[in-house]
Amino acid sequence: MLFHRLGLGFSPSTSNPDRRHCYVRAAALDQLLETPGVLALLADELGVTPPFATLSLVEQLDAIRRRAIHLAVTNSPFRGLSLEEIVVVTAYASARFSHTAWRRELSRQTSRHELYGACEAWLGERAAAISSGSRLGRPRWPLVGGASPDLDRHDFVVAVAPMSDPQTLGADLERLAGEANFAHEHYLACSPATALAFLSAQARANSPPRWDSLALDRQLRTLGLGLLLIEHDSALLYLPARYSR
Repeated sequence: MLFHRLGLGFSPSTSNPDRRHCYVRAAALDQLLETPGVLALLADELGVTPPFATLSLVEQLDAIRRRAIHLAVTNSPFRGLSLEEIVVVTAYASARFSHTAWRRELSRQTSRHELYGACEAWLGERAAAISSGSRLGRPRWPLVGGASPDLDRHDFVVAVAPMSDPQTLGADLERLAGEANFAHEHYLACSPATALAFLSAQARANSPPRWDSLALDRQLRTLGLGLLLIEHDSALLYLPARYSR
């Protein structure tokens, strides 16, 4: 079943398959909601007033929607988030969803081989030659593409920094920005799991916790960096980089 057909406010994955919520594909959100038992878990986590089990499917979704809207406009950890974002971060942060295939797939960290391979393929479509930033004294940018391996100053240069460790992402962003002054465009590349882990760390840094779905995007824009989302062996340009030079 596709829940958006019920007209309850959930993002339509078929009409806009590229839409993402906290870096999660709309189709994956459908998958989560269709997992047996998930609606009851969401209702419990969000504090939906019982009885919930006696409601029809449409009524259950409507109850979750109304509760999420209430949390989005009141002083809660989800204030300012969309309905879909609230569902995603709730299922991501609660251990009660750890048994679901959705949670396991979302939490899967892309391997270094996959990460670099996807970045090289993406960069190879935009540059004739790929070199390393170490040659330019910029070791934090391992992949640099240009018209030639020499990276002539007249080349259009694109730099990519693959990153898989969400624990150091916050500190590494500042260091990356400190070396982001040699290419025309600079991109951080990471998996949705890494990006969402960054949002989770930012939420927990507040007391009480407060989710901000744009925390990473906002910091990247401030630094002039773009974002490539890496899923398995493919790269998605999620946030364009600032053009410089």
